[in-house]
Amino acid sequence: MDKRLEMIEDENLRSVPVDPVGLRKYIIELLGSLTTVKKNHNKRVSILGEAGVHLRCLGDLKEAEQVLREALRIVNEEQLGLRREVQQKIRLAHVLQYQGQFKRSNALFEEVISVCRTNDEASELLDFALQHAGKNLFDQNRFTEALPLFEEAMKVRMKRNAPEDQIKSTAKAIARTKALLQN
Repeated sequence: MDKRLEMIEDENLRSVPVDPVGLRKYIIELLGSLTTVKKNHNKRVSILGEAGVHLRCLGDLKEAEQVLREALRIVNEEQLGLRREVQQKIRLAHVLQYQGQFKRSNALFEEVISVCRTNDEASELLDFALQHAGKNLFDQNRFTEALPLFEEAMKVRMKRNAPEDQIKSTAKAIARTKALLQN
């Protein structure tokens, strides 16, 4: 993995770049590569989606929202599938959360969780939807509601043998939420 992409998770369950300057340079390179993939819509969506995640982590929320909305536009116009749509909506909802637009982030997370639960094409994203919806509620100090989402995300991740970093992230979210509920 590129060292510029390294993140730590803070006590508020937010991803913080270890090297913000390096990450910003990476994003510039990433977005610059869009010119080489003009006709490859899937690749464009991948690049825009990844850039949106990194921009959110840097706190560039307006630009993050713009690139994710562009990714969603391409997904819909080019009919790239429900899985791609849900992936970008999870990312967009996370940006809305960081912007403090909780009414919109709550609604979008509820939508994607429902789609993941009822549609096979999107079901493999359920753990991500649950985890990020939990972080959204955590950010609103709604710890009692966040905890069951984290716990369900953990069950799904364990069942599908998710990568260790995802298991650790969910375990940290559960532990942090339980600690706050005990205070």
